[in-house]
Amino acid sequence: MWPACAAGLALLAIAADALAQFSGTAGVVSDYRYRGVSLSGNDPAAQAGVNYDDASGWYAGAFASTARSPIDGRHGVQAIFSTGYATRLPSGLSLEMGADYSVLTAVSGHDYAEVFAGFAFRELSGRLYYSPRYFGRDSKAVYAEANFAHPLQDNVRVLAHAGALRADADVHQGYVYRGPTGPQFDAAAGIAVDWQGFNVQLTWVQVNHVGGAYAFDAASRRRGVVLSVSHSF
Repeated sequence: MWPACAAGLALLAIAADALAQFSGTAGVVSDYRYRGVSLSGNDPAAQAGVNYDDASGWYAGAFASTARSPIDGRHGVQAIFSTGYATRLPSGLSLEMGADYSVLTAVSGHDYAEVFAGFAFRELSGRLYYSPRYFGRDSKAVYAEANFAHPLQDNVRVLAHAGALRADADVHQGYVYRGPTGPQFDAAAGIAVDWQGFNVQLTWVQVNHVGGAYAFDAASRRRGVVLSVSHSF
């Protein structure tokens, strides 16, 4: 399950629906990757999400995944609460703007807020995020992503994702990072299958370097295969 990709596609698409509605998902992943970085210590994670989409275009949602601290192995969750407004133009282009707030219980002091703007057109969607204190640090960060979903059959889709993070990554909670700095790029490609109410995704995920933007970087593999199984309701 790709939380950012799924939100970008689903929230913009639902903006065109005539009636307000609630929706939700629950599932498991073999490795919880957030913007290319594992927040579960490369281990499996349980996830759940719920969204409310109003006919006027306003929406709100919450997503949660189990997480694990790379510092002391403590288990917790990352919860992301979001709200925004989406509209569809006569051309078929959808636009959105909103904000989210992330709470990370596995490691203290890593909560942060973002604002974002996004679009969706046919098989392509994207978002641009800005945070004044990314992962609880006194530094600004910008993250941009593009997501692609192409149907092969009624229940089979090819997925692709590319993201780029720009943040001051030299100091984190008093820890001076001596590794690679500069923009951090992540990418993913895979296939999704809908079957009997379940969504199964198999994706290859990669990040260009282990930087200092996340305390989780040292415990995260740079690349790997992620399997996810989720059910929508």
